Amino acid sequence: MDVKTLFTLDKKVAIVTGANGLIGRRHVEALSEAGATVIACDIQATSAIGSIDQNVHYFRLDVTDKANLEMVRDEILKNWGRIDILVNNAAVNDMFENPELAATQSMFENYPLEMWDRSWKVNVTGVFLCSQVFGSVMAEQGGGSVINVASTYGMVGPDQSIYINPAGEQVFYKSVAYPATKGAVINFTRFLASYWGKKGSESIPCLPEVWRMVRITGL
Repeated sequence: MDVKTLFTLDKKVAIVTGANGLIGRRHVEALSEAGATVIACDIQATSAIGSIDQNVHYFRLDVTDKANLEMVRDEILKNWGRIDILVNNAAVNDMFENPELAATQSMFENYPLEMWDRSWKVNVTGVFLCSQVFGSVMAEQGGGSVINVASTYGMVGPDQSIYINPAGEQVFYKSVAYPATKGAVINFTRFLASYWGKKGSESIPCLPEVWRMVRITGL
């Protein structure tokens, strides 16, 4: 079924951060299929995203750099005149370069402070800054949608047994930073819903692992 038979995003301008990632690409494709003009943003080379259609436009974006965000915002408004949708998808999910050391390094007792700080800077401060810079435009317009990609791990503790291989070895531990930051994203979404709800804006936490979206319109 053509998604546009269900609804249309024609004439809407949608921003997707972390557009080069696996989930980010799906967000870009879905929004484009629905008719939106999609601004696909990623800190990596945008050529890796690939060409989807003429309605998708690529920008290099660092979600932790407010000046960079403001520059992209101004360019979007200059070219398309509005912002209707923001998908806060960019995030850090820990990767350990040496698989043999991953289990030891990912243990809570050994987890590096620099990895903790990096996760909070991207996963939480990045969502805050993007919402502030792009969401403020929607609030001034009197409508729009902010979609924050969270996780089931933002609501429950990780089941570490998932990461045990057939030989019974703990390959790695789901680290403390990911559930902590995703939990913060969920409550940040509640804040935005209560703060901007009266302005006609929606704030939605998206839990991709279970393909579920919960609409919050003013707690």
